[in-house]
This record gives sequence, C-alpha cells and structure tokens, in this order.
Amino acid sequence: MKTYTKLASLLAASSLLLVACGEPEATPEKEVPKTQAAENTTAKTEDVQTEDVQTEDVQTEDVQTEASKKEDTTVTSTSSKKIETKSKDTVKPILRDFLQNQFKTAKNGMTEGVPFESGKSVYEDITNKWGKPATTFSNNTNYIEYKKKGKVTYAFAIGRGDRVYDVRTFVAPDSSFKLSDITFSDIIAVGGKPSSTTYNGKDTILNYKVGKNTLKFVGPTKTKKLDHISIFNQRASEPMGGRG
Repeated sequence: MKTYTKLASLLAASSLLLVACGEPEATPEKEVPKTQAAENTTAKTEDVQTEDVQTEDVQTEDVQTEASKKEDTTVTSTSSKKIETKSKDTVKPILRDFLQNQFKTAKNGMTEGVPFESGKSVYEDITNKWGKPATTFSNNTNYIEYKKKGKVTYAFAIGRGDRVYDVRTFVAPDSSFKLSDITFSDIIAVGGKPSSTTYNGKDTILNYKVGKNTLKFVGPTKTKKLDHISIFNQRASEPMGGRG
C-alpha cells in the first residue's frame, strides 16, 4: 500500500512538472552568417550592374555608327569640292589669253568688254553710256542689271555716292567662246592658287587679290565651270549706299 502511494505521488509530481514546463519550443532556423549574406547581396547587385553596362554598350555602338555616317558624309562632301590641277599649257589658247588679260585689267577694276571701273565709276556713267538698265535697284538691292534676250549680261553694285563697287560680267567679250567653257582648273592653271576659296549656296568662288580689288570667279560647285566674273572693291562698298 505504501509502495502504491509513493508511485502515485511520483506520477502526480511528474504531471505537474510537465504542465509547468509546457510544450517543447520549435527548433530555431539557422542564421545565415552576415558575411555570407553580404556576399549574396553583392552578387545580385553585380548581376544588375552587368546588365546595365551591357545595355549602355549597345547604345554607345548605335551612337558611334551614326557619328561615322556623318563623318563619311562630310568627307564625301569635302572631296566633291576638290578641283583638279592642270598645266597652264593644257588650257586652250583663247581661254588662256582671256584669263591672263582678266588678271591684268582687274587691277584697274575693269573687265574686258566693260568700259566702267569698280571703285571709281558712278551710276550716271553707266546710264549715260548704256541707257536705263533692265533691272533697277529691285527689291531694295544695290544691283542693276543689263540683259540680252532675257538673260543677264552685266550687273553693277552701286554704293555710297552712287559709286560702283562691283562689276559683274556673265558673257565672254565675243562669240568665239562662252564663260562656261572655262573650268576652275583652267583658272587656277593660269592664275595660280586663289587667295581664298569660298562657297555661297551651290556656288564655288575663287577669290584673287589684285591691287585694291578682289577678282572673283564664280560657278556651280557641281560642274566646276565658270558662270560669271566679279570685280569687287571693298573700300567703295563701305558703308553701303544703295537705293530703295
């Protein structure tokens, strides 16, 4: 009996201990070491950055391609303006004589076939000898024009004091040749390298300093042939006189 009582007491005590302690705690998850976590984060970041860099590389290639196209266009445009050089002896005698004479008379502001001087003659000198021009100060410009069969043959720019500062001729002095028969190569062969070469729209202009004037040979860049000759006097052109 005493033994039963002791066993009962022990069983009761064990039950009390179980109630007091409660259910066993769940096993905690293992913590990832901070160092390993940092490495994982870095790896993910590097993956993202690598993708971004690759995208930027593609964009850079596109930009470089466009730039290359532009550079090629520029080179092509520049090369198209080059003028072939030739010997003076290869220029036709009639054209060579005309050009040589033009370089001489331009020092006095004159061109062959025109009795007026750039920088010296005045508006009345022209009208008194050639009569009223076909175009007189149209569109508030300083130019007057003389025409034959609807085409401009000569033009003059009038500045301060009604003085002529630009004499332009669009025709040869006789019918034996046309100005368009003369190429830029012919001009350079006879006159040497220009003082400067400028471009105005579709035209190329070969500029030669002759005395106080500038002798200009003007023609289409595409054909590289002469369209007209201009004798420009800078001093007479400033300030612009003009007429309304």
